[in-house]
Amino acid sequence: MLEARVFLGVLDEPDIEWLVANSRRHEVSAESVLIRHGAPVEHMYLIVDGAFDVTIFTPAARRIATLYAGELVGEMSFVDLHPPSATVSAAMNSIVLEISKALLLEKIQRDSGFGTRFYKGISVLLAGRLRAAYTIDPGARSAADSEKEMGILEQRYKEIHARLGVRRLASGM
Repeated sequence: MLEARVFLGVLDEPDIEWLVANSRRHEVSAESVLIRHGAPVEHMYLIVDGAFDVTIFTPAARRIATLYAGELVGEMSFVDLHPPSATVSAAMNSIVLEISKALLLEKIQRDSGFGTRFYKGISVLLAGRLRAAYTIDPGARSAADSEKEMGILEQRYKEIHARLGVRRLASGM
């Protein structure tokens, strides 16, 4: 779960404020498709609450991951400009922040510091997902370092919830 919120930990407070101010809160019903394999998307999403299943179709449908609060959805297509390689659907009633990719690209072009932190956040998030996929020993980090970092990230996540006035839909986080 630590990797899920690392993206937010890389951003500065003004970065998070900009994302919140320039995003649209979107409630997603359970089983609704947020991103469809092969269909171009104009937005990226930050999961605020809930969970989303990531499914690939090679050759049959197979769930390969579940994404939780604090994670991005649509970041791979944002980075490599290819259509989505998977379908992402809500595993439960969820809330996301929807941000226009065009608006995000404008911000990155105008503010190189934001762009650097944003892309670093995506890189760290994707690296964490890749490590998890290869089951690299999660004990490689010290427990104290992980707890300290998780505390900082948890606080940032709670601040976003407070700014949005979000009450928890899902339990267990």
